[in-house]
Amino acid sequence: MKQQLYSEDDTMRFSWLLIPILALPLVVAFITSTDWKSQSADASCENVRIFLEETDQIRVSKDSSTLILGGSVFSQWKLRSTKELAQNLLRVKASPLLTPTTIAKCFERTVAHYRPITLVLFLDDSDGLRHAEATFNALDEINALRAYWSVAPSFIVVPAAITPALKSQTKKLRDFESRLVAWTKTATGTSLLDINTLLANDRGEVNPLLFWPDGKTLGNEGCERLQNTLLGYAGVKSPTTGIPKDGVSS
Repeated sequence: MKQQLYSEDDTMRFSWLLIPILALPLVVAFITSTDWKSQSADASCENVRIFLEETDQIRVSKDSSTLILGGSVFSQWKLRSTKELAQNLLRVKASPLLTPTTIAKCFERTVAHYRPITLVLFLDDSDGLRHAEATFNALDEINALRAYWSVAPSFIVVPAAITPALKSQTKKLRDFESRLVAWTKTATGTSLLDINTLLANDRGEVNPLLFWPDGKTLGNEGCERLQNTLLGYAGVKSPTTGIPKDGVSS
């Protein structure tokens, strides 16, 4: 009997000792979760910084006055280098990382770092279809940050092209574009590049022949039209239209 009482008592003491040990993983898990959330808040800006630094090393344009940023769709469009053409050079940065929200969040590195006179932002179709409100919030923030950092007095927003692959979403994208037009009228120094007119055929519709078989990726002729327009922002009156296959990240 004595031995049995001793075992039960000892078991109880052992159980009490286990409580802080069992609770420890919960505390560690909470701290780890908190740290992860804190670190993830800066992770996208860190990834953007690494991407920009890597592309800066590939082609360095010291005096670029026009900064062109684009996300997932724009990163698939191949534009030729304009370094030998433009007195005021274009700097093109295209990556799925460069969403409007991330550009606003990381504005110091994505835009202010380059001190551009003109900022051109290409939007993805998802910015208008699934993230419209977040996109307008980001545009408001970018607009405020332009003034704060005294950069990009000219801000040009390019809505998603209504490509053959997006034909079923035409109305939604047109509605979003109309909202963009209204927004530019209230935001100082902003304007809209009507990419759908730029890429239109004789009937005023986006020309499907300008896109690759996926119906979304702009081909050489389409890039040629777009490139000439962008070079115009940099003061190039008669741009060369040849487009190499390797694209550009200046």
